Amino acid sequence: MKDSLWTRGERTTSGALALEDFVPDHDATAVARLRAAGAIIFGKTNLPELGYGPVDEYHFGPTRNPWDPQRFSGGSSMGSGAAVAAGMVPGALGTDTTGSIRNPAAWSGVVGLKPTYGLVPLRGVTPLAASLDHIGPIARSAEDCALLLDVIAGHDPQDPTSAIRGRVPDYASALDGSVRNLRIGVLRDLWAPLPPDMARAMDRGLLVVTTLCERIGDVAVATWDSAAEAGPVLVCCEAAAHHRALLEEHGAELLPQVRERLLVGLDTPATDYVEAQWTAGEVRRELNMLFEEIDVLVLPSRESTAPRMDPTGHRLDSDKGPRYSAPADIAGLPAITIPCGFDDNGLPIGLQLIGRAWGERSLLALAYQFQRETDWHRKHPGLH
Repeated sequence: MKDSLWTRGERTTSGALALEDFVPDHDATAVARLRAAGAIIFGKTNLPELGYGPVDEYHFGPTRNPWDPQRFSGGSSMGSGAAVAAGMVPGALGTDTTGSIRNPAAWSGVVGLKPTYGLVPLRGVTPLAASLDHIGPIARSAEDCALLLDVIAGHDPQDPTSAIRGRVPDYASALDGSVRNLRIGVLRDLWAPLPPDMARAMDRGLLVVTTLCERIGDVAVATWDSAAEAGPVLVCCEAAAHHRALLEEHGAELLPQVRERLLVGLDTPATDYVEAQWTAGEVRRELNMLFEEIDVLVLPSRESTAPRMDPTGHRLDSDKGPRYSAPADIAGLPAITIPCGFDDNGLPIGLQLIGRAWGERSLLALAYQFQRETDWHRKHPGLH
């Protein structure tokens, strides 16, 4: 479990020194459902303080990428992604606010699923930005993600963000369903910034999708970049609201980068937040209209492979990660990253699939059948 998910009787620090002694008296809904299904909670995984990543300082140390210990493993569900990639566990849960399941999954060469907003209850997770937070599985395969989602999805009457009512679909049973008639849209604009080795991997991955689905074409999303820019505004304002008391009472214990971000959130004018919400509404409308014409949107998971970092965890490379991931969170749409190759340094590359709201069955079926045609997800990092 990512250490922002509450575990009854066991510490849940959310990566914060101020919360190092917090022991919840109940499990998060997702944790309780896994326990009831027979899962063994093997441990809690590392994350940036309060899940507010990526940052370059950690109370409990950085998480190293299993493919190269001198590389960053992503934020903020970095510990969950690394634990699965290293073979420590068959599956893990993470949270995704602007990409924090998909980013570490892509950089660690595993599968990460961000479900539709409201499908998996948020009760019992330390919030970052509640209007954007999602809980989802990280595993080695789309099949394992489907099995985990079957357990954790569904309505929780005690959670105001829980949107789905009635019986939840059986995701694992849909994996063998036909994907031939899925209409695929390719967000070609996001191919342009990729280095040549990543672009080649994306093209190979898209070729596999082409063999599975007949109807494929390029599409454009006019509001995509404005949505990515609105994401940090929404997060900093909501995080400041959620953690104001912690900032006031334990500000000296917070890491400087996190404290500064929370202070920026408190100082951000309400008009900026409202305008960011307007932008969020625009991208939701545009994407929902697009998904009347297509079933799955295909794009890269990131614009680079795992960045280098120094021994203390400071990243030496940067990228524009939220551009590739944040719009799906803002629109509340399901998205999955699946391995589709390696760069010239032997680092994993992820292909991202986004679906219409409540479209997890189609996404998982396409991802599963993609993995039946490829073996990238079966590769393991060597020992370091």
